[in-house]
Amino acid sequence: MDEDWLRPYMEEWLDYGLLTLRAKWTMDGASTLAEAAAMFRREADELERLAAAGFELDQPVADDYAIVIRPNQISPMRLVENEE
Repeated sequence: MDEDWLRPYMEEWLDYGLLTLRAKWTMDGASTLAEAAAMFRREADELERLAAAGFELDQPVADDYAIVIRPNQISPMRLVENEE
């Protein structure tokens, strides 16, 4: 699996201990329904790749916010917060 696509997600997880994902702008710029559908598919593919990389929803998506974690793994930032 090519890991370059994962780097920004891992950096956010390392910094904050979670990812915050939104779908609000998923189809911005689409000028046809087919183009909007293709944009949604790209996002769905990305979510599936995140799941394959070990990420999961921490709770059900609410009001367009998805909180994503890596179960059974604590980011270094969370370890620092727990020490304080």
